[in-house]
Amino acid sequence: MSASAEIRIIGLGNPLMGDDGLGPEAVRRLKEIPLLENVEVIDGGTGGLSLLHLMEGAKHVLFIDAVEMGAPPGTFRVFDDAQLRNLASQDSPAIHNCALPEVLALAQCLGDLCPVRLYGVQPQKVERGIGLSPPVEQALDRLIEEIQSDLMG
Repeated sequence: MSASAEIRIIGLGNPLMGDDGLGPEAVRRLKEIPLLENVEVIDGGTGGLSLLHLMEGAKHVLFIDAVEMGAPPGTFRVFDDAQLRNLASQDSPAIHNCALPEVLALAQCLGDLCPVRLYGVQPQKVERGIGLSPPVEQALDRLIEEIQSDLMG
């Protein structure tokens, strides 16, 4: 992890569970394209409390994850800082087993929560297997474009 990276992009998920591999695949693709010097791209695995360490010292954190939203597969949505902070206490979209809302609440209690954003895609299949479903694959292309645009703007 680079101490000089002001912006951290953290992909979450398990590439052995179909569409849950969205985050790691996004990380792989983002590492292949030129990004600003102050941006670091990290595979956060399935998250948990290790996310606190990955977020430490960043000025902005962008998460990428498969998110159960009850929407058609491939639906892409960006959750802003305020929405993410409220996920733990609401009947909101379920983020897989990484407990991201709880980690963010803990970071806030510790006074270490920088602005965060979640780029989420509705999975079609989260089951044993490698590779993304076609709707999630298409959404990933849009997600990468959106992140590049957000970083530049």
